[in-house]
Amino acid sequence: MQRRPRWIALLLAMAIALLCGGALAETPADYNTKVPQMLREGHLYADSAVLVDATSGDVLFSKNARARMYPASTTKVMTLLLALESGIAMDTTIVIPQAAAQIPADSSLIPVFPGDMMTFRDLLYGFMLTSGNDGANAIAVLVSGNVDAFVEKMNRRAKELGCEDTHFANPHGYHDPQHYSTALDLARIASEGVKLDAFRRITSAPNYVMNLQRGNKAMEQRVVNTNSLLKSDNTYYYPDCIGIKTGYHSMAGQCFVGAAERDGVRLVTVDLHSMGSVDKWVDTIRMFNYGFTRYTGYTMEQMFNFAGSKIATLRVSNAIASDPYEGMLNLKIAQISDPDYVRMVENDNEAAMDEAINDFVTRCELTVTSDMVAPISKGEIIGRLKYLDQSGKEITALLVADRTIEEQPPRIELTDIIPALRYFENPLVVLLAAVLILLIILLVVAGIVRGARKDRQRKKIYEAKRLEYMRRMSAQRRRDAKKRRRR
Repeated sequence: MQRRPRWIALLLAMAIALLCGGALAETPADYNTKVPQMLREGHLYADSAVLVDATSGDVLFSKNARARMYPASTTKVMTLLLALESGIAMDTTIVIPQAAAQIPADSSLIPVFPGDMMTFRDLLYGFMLTSGNDGANAIAVLVSGNVDAFVEKMNRRAKELGCEDTHFANPHGYHDPQHYSTALDLARIASEGVKLDAFRRITSAPNYVMNLQRGNKAMEQRVVNTNSLLKSDNTYYYPDCIGIKTGYHSMAGQCFVGAAERDGVRLVTVDLHSMGSVDKWVDTIRMFNYGFTRYTGYTMEQMFNFAGSKIATLRVSNAIASDPYEGMLNLKIAQISDPDYVRMVENDNEAAMDEAINDFVTRCELTVTSDMVAPISKGEIIGRLKYLDQSGKEITALLVADRTIEEQPPRIELTDIIPALRYFENPLVVLLAAVLILLIILLVVAGIVRGARKDRQRKKIYEAKRLEYMRRMSAQRRRDAKKRRRR
């Protein structure tokens, strides 16, 4: 039997590998920036990642999102959330506790030192932008009295948010075998955080100047955010980014929890355990771009039309009887003050569209002309609309009729023929006329009664005369009979 050449065996092995899919595995290099909607798991560098709609909680993309990973300093997302939920006023002057110094020697620092005085706001900005472990410990003590109590609070809050595979061992994320989370759990924590205005302001700040008192010396300390997506002069600048937090240690690799907002859509991403220093930025941008392709923008006019009878329909009085819609009029909007406004709604999601329409209706205030009487002309201004968008901006528009409605022709009244009858529209005239008619009726009845009485009297007289006449005639006949007998 003839032996096959070695190259044939090699080709067969390659064919088998192709059939098994090994050679078809996608890599980050296969990503096509022109079609961001075609994102695949293999296009990301991270071992674990997730993209969620921060408002609805819907998972839009995931890659091993439930795998337990070391979160490193992305832990500080929970620390910031609890600090803001603590009730400590942002302008409260605080003193840095001794626990700020009780951190591993190779920790990242703000830095702050025990005894430093500053506002709670300055501490939060400083710790979050620089990823300072010293600041995380200080916050833990200020909020809960000691670090251990704060960590317990972190774990309780995680469970409240539905985090099923998270356990925190410290408030800063320094490596501990019992300190772990998942991309999905971190996304849930971040989604809760971005609901807070203060959280978004802090995590989206490119830099900040802290004012602190150290001993007898007042100081200014400038801190810079570690998030490259926020820096306009950086290759990876992403204009829609609103945070949130980087993380790194040798066991966790490069990590990042991000957030972006565009036209009312708020996305949260988590990228865990990528190796290159810029990989997390690449992954996050790809997920952001993919996420925004999952939504369609609808204009102000489209949303108003979708609202339909919930907001844009009214009835016009005096419509012609032959009107096919029985006087019902739909309104349109015109001269919108912000023609670029769009409302983003997730594609192929009927529930999301219903929710968007209902929310749109609640944000609208209509002022309509009170006298809605036909005739109405198509395009006629009916009133005004005021709309408060999700950012608090007011948008105005005119309300106009979408069709013409003819008026009902006037009916011919008897008063048009006999104008004098219009006097009877006065209630006093009607009352006097009724009294007069009643008197006339009484007089007529009285006359009829008198006439009937006279008739009866005449009949009596006539009957008496007739009887007298009959009596006389009978007496005469008797006399005549006697005379005949004598003859």
